[in-house]
Amino acid sequence: MEVLAGVKSLTELKKITENEHSLVGLLQKAEILSPTQLCKKCNRRMKLKATRKANACKWICKPTSSCTGSECTVRTGSIFKNSRLSLSQLLEITYEWSQDVKRSSASAECGACKCAVLKWYAFLRTVTAQYIDANQAQIGGDGLTVEVDESVVTKRKYGRGRRAVNNQAWLVGGICRETREIFLELVQERNPEHMHSIIKQRVAPGSTIVTDGWWAYNAIEHHGYRHETVNHSENFVNPSDRTVHTQNIENLWRWVKPFLRSKGTNRGSLINYLREYQMKRRNRNCFLSVLRAIQAVQDFT
Repeated sequence: MEVLAGVKSLTELKKITENEHSLVGLLQKAEILSPTQLCKKCNRRMKLKATRKANACKWICKPTSSCTGSECTVRTGSIFKNSRLSLSQLLEITYEWSQDVKRSSASAECGACKCAVLKWYAFLRTVTAQYIDANQAQIGGDGLTVEVDESVVTKRKYGRGRRAVNNQAWLVGGICRETREIFLELVQERNPEHMHSIIKQRVAPGSTIVTDGWWAYNAIEHHGYRHETVNHSENFVNPSDRTVHTQNIENLWRWVKPFLRSKGTNRGSLINYLREYQMKRRNRNCFLSVLRAIQAVQDFT
């Protein structure tokens, strides 16, 4: 993984991926491709054989008295198994996605059609969402302050300029002032039960939570938090305590909303776009982080 972790540009990555046989070895070492394979007929270890066909090699089990022999692709068990693109193209498109490159540019740079790039981008979004949902830790904690707020994401209906109430999606987000860690969640119902449930799930006990004066946050202190509020109808910073404000979470919305607008606010894909934002925001080496997400969702069994 060290070789891929050091990649700084697509040009640099292309040099690494130009030899497909070497690329297979690199991906096996990084556990993105399986380093071993068992024959499904006799359960013996298969051997990796070089070939001039796709992927530059394949797994084979030679015929014996106990096995009629078998073979399978080197992609078996990996997320690459159902794609017709080459391994080099898939890795290059993955890099482009991690850098938030538009699919038209990625298509031209990686030599793949726009439709194939679009499908792989969507697949990476799903993998990222699965990884973040499985590994998301609580933010905040003793002595730390978490600002929490809700905001609406609305999709225009048929381009007429009207906004339909039933086409609204509400987000609840939080940001820790000290660590800059965030959480983002969709809410189906905006009531105390749901708001408290999300906060308990995403914010560590002992945190100081700062919110606006909306009634749904009332009694949140009963769950092990210190709760401070600021009345946004009067001011955005509590005049009696200048540390009581939600300026950080308001600033977060200024980044999240344009990102979502650039992707589209289709309700079915919205949570995946939120997870994509979280992945790209919090990791300096997003390409490495995406590879780790891919590594985590592999099933080589």
